[in-house]
Amino acid sequence: MKQPDEGNLFTDLMELGPAPTMAREIVVIVISLAIIAVLFAIVGPSVPAFVALGVIVAFMGVRFVIGLRHWGTQS
Repeated sequence: MKQPDEGNLFTDLMELGPAPTMAREIVVIVISLAIIAVLFAIVGPSVPAFVALGVIVAFMGVRFVIGLRHWGTQS
């Protein structure tokens, strides 16, 4: 995992792993949810859209849980 002074918001959004700090990960989650909401509004309610939404939310949850393990060990 990167150090907090490495990278920026764009790299935090694009990485598979969690952001270096909990605050940055929360910002990533909020921005991701906003992007998903816009895309969901464009596509409309459909079964594939709900499936994709579920997968994305599960992925963000896993990222956050992995981050919790790393953020707790940093001092």
